[in-house]
Formats: sequence, structure tokens, C-alpha cells
Amino acid sequence: MSTTSDAHVLAAILLGVLAVSGCASVQRTAGLGEVEKQVSTRIGETVRWNQDRDEDRATEAKVRKLLEGELTIEEATEIALLNNRGLQATYERLGISQADLVQAGLLDNPELSLQYLFGDEGDLLEASVVQPFIGVVTLAARKKIGAAQAEKVRLEVAQAVLDLSMDVKAAYYAVLADAQAIELLKQATIGTEAAAELAARQYDAGNLSRRDQALQQVAYAQSAMETAQAQARLASDRERLNRLLGLWGEQTRWRMPARLPALPAMLPPLDQVEQRAVEQRLDLAAANREVEAVYRAYGLTRDTRWLSTLGIGVTFKREPDGEKLVGPDVSISLPLFDQGQARVARIESELRQTERRLEAMAVDIRSQARGARLRLQAAYDVVSHYRSALLPLQQTVVSETLKFYNGMLVGVYDLLLAHQAQVQTGQQYVEANKEFWLAWVDLERAVGGSIPVPRTAADASSPQSAAPAADVSDHSAHQHGDMQ
Repeated sequence: MSTTSDAHVLAAILLGVLAVSGCASVQRTAGLGEVEKQVSTRIGETVRWNQDRDEDRATEAKVRKLLEGELTIEEATEIALLNNRGLQATYERLGISQADLVQAGLLDNPELSLQYLFGDEGDLLEASVVQPFIGVVTLAARKKIGAAQAEKVRLEVAQAVLDLSMDVKAAYYAVLADAQAIELLKQATIGTEAAAELAARQYDAGNLSRRDQALQQVAYAQSAMETAQAQARLASDRERLNRLLGLWGEQTRWRMPARLPALPAMLPPLDQVEQRAVEQRLDLAAANREVEAVYRAYGLTRDTRWLSTLGIGVTFKREPDGEKLVGPDVSISLPLFDQGQARVARIESELRQTERRLEAMAVDIRSQARGARLRLQAAYDVVSHYRSALLPLQQTVVSETLKFYNGMLVGVYDLLLAHQAQVQTGQQYVEANKEFWLAWVDLERAVGGSIPVPRTAADASSPQSAAPAADVSDHSAHQHGDMQ
């Protein structure tokens, strides 16, 4: 039987090991502040990680409030950052990385061995506590590796927030352009419908050939088909935006402004986009942290290749005659077969791999910034050309054709054709304007943050009123009456 003093010795051994190993708790949201800082600096938005029912209800109330009026692009972005479930799932990576960081700072559990043997001359008690010492030696290095990995995760989570905001902006502009294009297509459909009806009456009266009537019917059918396709595209783009915003049910009945924003009076300075992208892109910063973590892991693996197993502890022994023995216990594996060469070679390759990926990413980011800058400049020039030249010229053509029509120098089909050409130019203008704003979002994505929009220019040439439907119908009826 063990004595009271034996129990005291064992208790002292255990308490000493526990004091060395220590303990730590996991703060799941420890990295959220850094994410908030990175996001606020780049796009001026706040983030919210919903972790209980009260926060979920607060989010639902906020979303309902934001959906009450016409949905602006700022409100759409705010809703997405509050309500997108995929983003909320991404925030859980912060909790996982924080747990990994705490785990990296923990020592391995000590191993306790007890033996109590019964003999004729007395009982033998032997107890030992061995702490794997390799964990103690590498503790500081493992903490640094864990910290670099945790920082990488925080940067990747912040990048996910930025990606979502850019996706929302692009989807928002697409929906606006779809709706604006449909209004122009409806005007074109009304005009071609009026022309088809007039052609049918003229054919019945014997004043128009079957071929010419069929041409007008084809134009009307084509216009109606394009309108239906545009409506389907609008429905699809609205659903994509709904997914990004995390909306369903009654929430999907939101309203938007009628038109895309007007073209800015000037473009922002674009001469430093490469430098800004390299300095600001969070995915590049995350790749840097990954290289740092792998480099530290490489050093740790190289330095400890001969110490795969090393244990240091205390052994207590009570002989049958009552003699008590206490002393150190050391165990070490002999590197006869596994000398760590494979582990070192593997981590060397992983290090070179992450370094090459970082270099490739830096090259790609610079190229993306240059390409986005060129695309934005080209789109700006195209929209400016529509506003300054094509739209005014089409308006002039319609006005002059109307004068000729009133002077009975051209027929109604010439007038309708001029209106249709004006509407088509308006559609092309809307598409060019959409391309400009999508290029703007791409440039923001390329440089890793929002770009303030300069003062917008007055949009004097409105494609929305390119072809008044009532005028087309009135002219068609007037011409029909003259011919009868």
C-alpha cells in the first residue's frame, strides 16, 4: 500500500507539470477588429458577424428598413454585408483560426505512468511523469507560425468582404442597365407595332406589296422578341442580386432608380493604379503572410529534424523494503531510419511554391490594374462620344425627317425608321454606360478598394426619351388617313 508521503510526491510531480504546461481560452471574435479596420479603410463599410438570435433579428429589422424606398447602391452593399449567409459563414474562419492559434501555443499533454506490483517481500510502486520536450523547445516558433496563419486568414476574410461588395455593385449596375434597356425596347416595339399595323391596312387597301408588309411584320416580331429576351435577362440579373443580398420572399420586391448614374465629368487620376494595387490588395498581403508562415515552418522543421521525440520528466519509485527513489526521466528516439530528410525536403518545396505563387500574383495584380485602367478609359471615351456626337446627331435626324414628313417629302416609314435608329442608338448608349460602370467596379476590384466618383456631368442627351411612342403612333395614323 502507498503511504501518505508517496501521494504527496506524486501530487507535487503532477502540479509541477501542470504549472509548466498552462492553459488558454479561445476568443472566437479576436480577429474581427482587424477585418473591420481593413474593410473600413478600403471601402468605408462596416461588418457585422451575427452570432446569436438577437443579432439575427436586428439584421432582419435593418434589412427591412433599407428596402423601404428605392434601393441605392450603397444600401445594396450594406444589406449584403449584413445579410449574405455565405459571408457570415466566412466569418467563422476567424473562430477556426483563433482556435488554431491557441492550439499552437499549447504544450503536449504529459504522459503519466503508474506501476504497482505485489511481491512476497513487499509491494513495488513506480510512477513517472514525462513531458514531451520537443513541444517546449518549439513553443515560441509555433506561436509565430500560428500568428502568421491567423493574420493570413483575417486578410482573406476581409478580402471576401471586398469581393462581395464589388459583386453587388456589378450586379446592381447590370439590373439598372437591364431595366433602362427594356424601356427603350418597349418604345421601339410600339413604333414597329404601329408600322406593322399600318402596313397591314395598306396591304389590305392594295397600296403595299406583300413583301413590304412582311418586312414590317418581321421588324415588329424581332423587336418583341428582343424585349422578351431583355425581360428574361432582367429577371435573371435581379435574382443574382437577390442571392448576393441574401433576400427571399417578400424581400425580393425591392425597387430601384430608373436609370444608370450619369457619366462623371472626369476620370479620377489613373497614373498610380499599379502601385496602389500592390500596396492595397488584401489577397497579396495574405499571400505574403502565407510565405512568412511557411518560411518559419521551414526553419522549425530544419532545426528540429533530429529531435522527433524527446521527453523529459520525473520518476518516483518505492522499493519493497521501503526505500524511495526519485530522479529524472529522459527518453529520446534514435534517428537511425527517419532523420527528417523527407520532412525538410517537403517544406523546402512548399516554401518555393508559396514564393513563386506570390510572385505570380504580384505580376497578375499589376496586369489587372493596367487592364482595368485601359478598359475604364476606353469605356469613358465611348460613352462621351455617344453623349456628345451620336445621340445629338440622331435627334437631329429625327427632327429633320419630321420636317420632311410634314412637307410630304418622305413617307411615314422613313419617319418610323429614323425613330427606330434613334432608339437603337439609345440602347447602345445604355450598354456603353453599363460597360463604363462595370469597368469602374473592375478597377476598384483591381486596386483593392473603392474609388470616389468625381462630380457627374449633366446628362443633357437622355436616351430614355429617344423615341416618344405617342408621336410614332400619331404620325402613323396621320399617314394612314392621308392614303385613304
